[in-house]
Amino acid sequence: MKAIASDANPAFRRWLRIATTPRAARASGQTLAEGIHLAQAAIAATARVDAIVLRRGAAAPQLEALLEQFPPTVARYELAAALYERLAPVEQGAGLLLVLPIPDAPLPRHAGADLVYLDGVQDPGNVGAVIRTAAAAGVGHVLASAGTASLWAPKVLRAGMGAHFRIGLHERVSAAQLPAALDGNWVAAVAHDAPSLWEHAFSRGPMGWIFGAEGRGPSAEALAVCRQRLRIPTSNCVESLNVAAAAAVCLFERLRLR
Repeated sequence: MKAIASDANPAFRRWLRIATTPRAARASGQTLAEGIHLAQAAIAATARVDAIVLRRGAAAPQLEALLEQFPPTVARYELAAALYERLAPVEQGAGLLLVLPIPDAPLPRHAGADLVYLDGVQDPGNVGAVIRTAAAAGVGHVLASAGTASLWAPKVLRAGMGAHFRIGLHERVSAAQLPAALDGNWVAAVAHDAPSLWEHAFSRGPMGWIFGAEGRGPSAEALAVCRQRLRIPTSNCVESLNVAAAAAVCLFERLRLR
């Protein structure tokens, strides 16, 4: 195991950029997964791991048992506690970070499963929550526009709670590419001037959902590929739902009716 005690170390500087710069994960082709839960998910999915990073002094029976499940050929580093805390997304974490390569998955063509398209959704917590919800609801792939937060950013990965290893993820997808990706129709979730979700008769075939940024909603380009728009009825003068909450309502209503 290689010990790192200086913030001038090139590997640490690279990891720090990934941890602190929103687009660095996408640019570098790597991301950071912190904690025992994500490590367990990576192991279960037999995901490739480029390196294991430990906080100096981190020791627990569960942590030791996890480390034994990684191939001995995976590079291992021990960081001084002060350096590790600069990388970790949460305080008082488990002391374990995985450096993961970001998969380069080809865009689906005429997919036979439901898809989700995130159009300009920039909050990492929302993006991770939608990925987690989509995986739980049986969606096959999540696609994201160039203006959406990086699907593999560390904060998104943490919010996804391991769902990243169970669903297809595709970034920098333009609205013009959506029709060829799905063997079905695209539907946009909007806040106003659309039929109620509760009254929609879903087909048995695959469909695609488009969720846009809060406030702005889906872009004109994304709306142009949609056959229909649907809204979630709300009460008490609440204009709309958080995008992650809206996605959960839509995806599980679709699942319920299927």
